[in-house]
Amino acid sequence: MKSSAITTRLLPTGFEALEGFVGYWDVETSHARWQRRSEASMDQILAFYNTALPLADRALAHVESFPLDGLPDDTARLMRLLLALTQAAIAVEYHGQPRAAFTPYPHALRIAAGMSPWG
Repeated sequence: MKSSAITTRLLPTGFEALEGFVGYWDVETSHARWQRRSEASMDQILAFYNTALPLADRALAHVESFPLDGLPDDTARLMRLLLALTQAAIAVEYHGQPRAAFTPYPHALRIAAGMSPWG
């Protein structure tokens, strides 16, 4: 018997390796992405970074094939993962840990606005 269930793709074809990261890293705003980095373990950050970085150029080319204000849902998720990758890269390439050294967390810092329309 054939299944009649319709599968909704989370990400465009070719980016299935990133689907396991959507639940944590696909958030709407710069502040939320910063919070995700701040609250993640370095192992979580490295797993995402090491999976996403090799796909980044191809992902960016895919996103750029659409107008930013007209991205299909799966491509918008991919765009938000690229934005999250920038946060992961800060931890991996700059801090060597999720947050800057000698900074208390949690604290009152709030990113009020980010790049439109991506928060």
